Amino acid sequence: MDVMCRKYSCIYNEKTKCIRKNLQVDNKSDCDDLEIDNDKIVEDVSLDMFEHEPDIAPYHHCKTMNINCNTDNCIFNKNGECFSNGIFVGSEKNTAPCNSFVPR
Repeated sequence: MDVMCRKYSCIYNEKTKCIRKNLQVDNKSDCDDLEIDNDKIVEDVSLDMFEHEPDIAPYHHCKTMNINCNTDNCIFNKNGECFSNGIFVGSEKNTAPCNSFVPR
């Protein structure tokens, strides 16, 4: 499973990849493990996005990552675990929603 994350200020975000070993999605389909570092340097790719591609981590299969999910009405939730092929975590002002959520 590949876990992409757009919450760049989270301490577990490494070039758009989540490096946690366990991830918890709450009943509102938000990442519950969010830990913000306001001093973290975040690359602003908007200034030169058409000159070169941004520096992101390559795809890697997170075989050891456990993703627990409390959103019962998602099709990828099976007995409290996520069985999606990949997860994309978005970036709202105060939350990080699981954008891979698909209602049953």
